Amino acid sequence: MTNLLIDTLQLKERGVISLIGAGGKTSLMFRLAKELADSGKNVLTTTTTKIFMPNPDESPVTIIEADVDVLIKKSKSYLAHYHHFSACSERDSTTGKLNGFALNTITKLWMAGIFDWIIVEADGAKRKPLKATDTHEPVVPSVSTHLIHITGLDAVGKSLDDKHVHRAGVFSDNTGLGLGKPIDEHAIATSIGIEVKKATALRQPTFNTIFLNKADTPDKIASGRKIAGLLQTNQNINQIITASLKNEIFIKDSLITQKNKPKETK
Repeated sequence: MTNLLIDTLQLKERGVISLIGAGGKTSLMFRLAKELADSGKNVLTTTTTKIFMPNPDESPVTIIEADVDVLIKKSKSYLAHYHHFSACSERDSTTGKLNGFALNTITKLWMAGIFDWIIVEADGAKRKPLKATDTHEPVVPSVSTHLIHITGLDAVGKSLDDKHVHRAGVFSDNTGLGLGKPIDEHAIATSIGIEVKKATALRQPTFNTIFLNKADTPDKIASGRKIAGLLQTNQNINQIITASLKNEIFIKDSLITQKNKPKETK
């Protein structure tokens, strides 16, 4: 099994990747950007919500520019020196976070044809390992070609509450798991199924991946495989990856779902 995420995720020529869910979106965004840039692709990392200012190890340059035409002009200049950089519309003076772009701005950036890949953090989770979306979430661009739903496996066994789950009440309503109860693999699989169906209805990406992150120990790897087994017949999902982004060998398991398996010939 390759240890390059871009190979496992089948990221080849060009596309727009939307990252949703919780438990490692930002880490995954910059990991993918590095691999794609190292392969010679021109990559923009950005958001339709809010992110913290990237550090230099994550992104060598961050452009803050609200005018899309000016941003495209600046991007062309920076691409002469960098294969990857980030961009946002403005910096919030109160929180220090960077505000992202409207959906139509992402479309214009993509249609400009200057980037091979645009990676969009399209969901907020307040640094929790799990989340359930509100009615206005996720904020997925219509030009998305890949949807990656991230879930933190460190939530398994934790209490269903606001400390561990962003919008715990919604998660409880969606899964039937009572507030305060231990979060199990069945509840996580149920929630993922609901969230991916919702996001896919907003935009039909060409490739949907579930990324089960924080498989840092054997028991979490086992939990990831159990969740993958519960989701393998879901027709909205192409691939399920169990991984630990903090480990040197971070891909622990990869499952192609029934949606991608070849049909038997008669």
